[in-house]
Amino acid sequence: MATVLLDGIKKSFGSVDVIHGVSLDIAQGEFVALVGPSGCGKSTLLRMIAGLEDPTAGAISIGGTVVNDLLPKDRDIAMVFQSYALYPHMTVRENMSFALELEKRPKPDIDKAVNEASSILGLNDFLDRRPKALSGGQRQRVAMGRAIVRNPEVFLFDEPLSNLDAKLRTVMRKEVKRLHQRLKTTSIYVTHDQTEAMTMADRIVVMNAGRIEQAGTPLQLYNRPENLFVAGFIGAPQMNMLQGRVTTTEGQTVLAHADVTLGLPDDVALDEGQEVVLGIRPEHLSLDPQGVLRAVVEVVEPMGIETHVTCMLGHTELRLIAAPDTDAAPGQHIRLAYDTSAVHIFDQATGNRVASMAAI
Repeated sequence: MATVLLDGIKKSFGSVDVIHGVSLDIAQGEFVALVGPSGCGKSTLLRMIAGLEDPTAGAISIGGTVVNDLLPKDRDIAMVFQSYALYPHMTVRENMSFALELEKRPKPDIDKAVNEASSILGLNDFLDRRPKALSGGQRQRVAMGRAIVRNPEVFLFDEPLSNLDAKLRTVMRKEVKRLHQRLKTTSIYVTHDQTEAMTMADRIVVMNAGRIEQAGTPLQLYNRPENLFVAGFIGAPQMNMLQGRVTTTEGQTVLAHADVTLGLPDDVALDEGQEVVLGIRPEHLSLDPQGVLRAVVEVVEPMGIETHVTCMLGHTELRLIAAPDTDAAPGQHIRLAYDTSAVHIFDQATGNRVASMAAI
């Protein structure tokens, strides 16, 4: 296990800047997920840690050693790619042992490493098969096994589950997390799927346009997003956003939205006339005949354990999570209540979270 330190990492391709001074400290044994939309720079950052790309500026340290000038094979890392990249003419055993054979390890050591990895990943019955005789999930296990046998200081995962179907992705998420809990190797995992990041990582780093928007535990990002980008990216269904102007009505601070007036929490520092965005998670909206929000149901999606309801508040779309037996139907007029203590408030101009009174 080793720490990974990124200090002011920049990357340019010609005149195009894609990474803008990223600094990040990853602790020994930590599982960190890099998430963000396509093109945000997360895979480029991972490739620089692996040594497959050179940073334009900044330093990368692994285990306290700056590795900018080291070849990938000298960095003591192992990488699992989106494509399985298995040798089709080799058996599972041969695929897993190939890197160790290139290093001219003693055969007993190679056999021991392969057998231990295959036991961890449940591949003992497939060691003599070739990749074409394996399912997608089994091939991905072989790719992970090939990384495990090297016993690296750091595991790097580049969207390893994106080629799998939805059910198998769920299974493999659990397998990767179980693997990390067993090996406790420092791991950096790139994904565009925030559900993967939320369920697997100790800490999530949200990237956007080559910069880190916020880093924290899954619950920190979910419960206290620092800006509108993080608030909209983390969470499914997505957070509801209502734009409006802060005003005072009958001595109470409220949000004047185009279609409704909404009460605001008392512990947030707001200025009269300030343009803000009110964020409400779908689970903090509820069907209530006395609710202040009057909406029209558009789509109802039964999920078994819950029902997702999409409705329109004037021209603003709202999503809520309702009980599985809800009788909401498209075209129905409904009223909604919301939990004032659970709302998030962001400044429209900057996109940043508005500080609470206690933080001032």
